[in-house]
Amino acid sequence: MNTLTAHCKGIFQRPWTGGWSRSAVLGACLLLTALGFGRPAPVLSAGAPEIELKLATLAPENSSLTRIFEEMNLEVIRETGGKVGFKLFAGAVMGDEEDVLRKLRANVIHGAAFTSPALTDINPDLRAFLIPFLFNDNREVDHVLANMDQTLKRKFEEKGYVVLGWPELGFLYLMSSSPVAGLEDLKGKRVWAKANAPMSQALIDRVGVSTVAIGVPDVLMGLQTRLVDVVYNSPYYALATQWNTQVKYLTDLPLTYIGGALLLDGKAFGRIPAPLQGKVREVCGKHVGRLVERTRKDNAEAMELIFKRGVKKITPSMAQVQAFKDLSDAAMKDLDPKLLPPEATQTVRRLLIEHRSSSKNRP
Repeated sequence: MNTLTAHCKGIFQRPWTGGWSRSAVLGACLLLTALGFGRPAPVLSAGAPEIELKLATLAPENSSLTRIFEEMNLEVIRETGGKVGFKLFAGAVMGDEEDVLRKLRANVIHGAAFTSPALTDINPDLRAFLIPFLFNDNREVDHVLANMDQTLKRKFEEKGYVVLGWPELGFLYLMSSSPVAGLEDLKGKRVWAKANAPMSQALIDRVGVSTVAIGVPDVLMGLQTRLVDVVYNSPYYALATQWNTQVKYLTDLPLTYIGGALLLDGKAFGRIPAPLQGKVREVCGKHVGRLVERTRKDNAEAMELIFKRGVKKITPSMAQVQAFKDLSDAAMKDLDPKLLPPEATQTVRRLLIEHRSSSKNRP
């Protein structure tokens, strides 16, 4: 059994006595799976470091990602001679992303792993990465992020935060009850609309379809009752929440990329002795890189399992893909520049053009 299957099987097979439905609780916990720690209680090191920084996130229990974060903590402690370490809070102990961000601002915690949509009010430049149908694959994401790394980090530092790494949720895909290969296939469909998602909403408004605004934990029921026909999510999340059991088709075209950030309060980071700050950045960056690799592997495994379990792959033609991209470009032009900063958007698009051009010329 692969790691991904083990995660999902464990969650759905253990006894359940909670007040919420199993799917609702799992939906809340797994929203940040790709970013997270895996235990519902604080995870403490063998010996408390001199400077102990509290980190929080939403996550399921006992994931391989949890072990990566724990290994990161142990290495930070070792490399700083016991002076710096983390106290990890997981399993929604600190609430959802909005709750965690409020607690970070109130200094209840010192840092957390977030998805990028939760951080766009702090750094609107992140929305340039959320443009629908912009990225074709992970290599494009990696190229753009590597070239914008310092600029994005500086914008966070101006707001009082330090970025220790860029984890991710990955690419989202359209999943539906009937085939969706092109824009014409969305006509007459009821499309799930996530709240507070201006990029997706702008695209949906352009298509002119009916939207169904329900919370993430209610999506499975919405699919079961045919309240909604089309949803979107990462393969891993769709599998873990069993959305895949209620759809028949998956459109093999990345809808949008959801990144993230491991964020630390700047004042808390300033408590770390200057000679050790570089070491903490180095160690955290290395382990966040491992998280990204694990997340991508989990998503790839999930995609294979979804197809093996009966969902059919729909591959749009080049013309249909271009129609989606053209519609997205038009929709983004309608957004307020404060929501989608023009300079960041132009930089992302320029870097993509450069990367695609060099890839074509590569022997």
